[in-house]
Amino acid sequence: MTFLLDPAFWARWLGIVVIDLTLAGDNALVIALAVRTLPPRQQFLGRLWGTGGAVAL
Repeated sequence: MTFLLDPAFWARWLGIVVIDLTLAGDNALVIALAVRTLPPRQQFLGRLWGTGGAVAL
């Protein structure tokens, strides 16, 4: 467990977290744009399926 003391490990870990959060935000934006013209019920289902699909991928 000495890798936890390595600054390079934390730098790589932080980089991965930042990239993951950026891509998650991008997915949310694309899903929102895709469902914006649907009726409210279909918007909900579209966001639900879109989020589930993004997580599964």
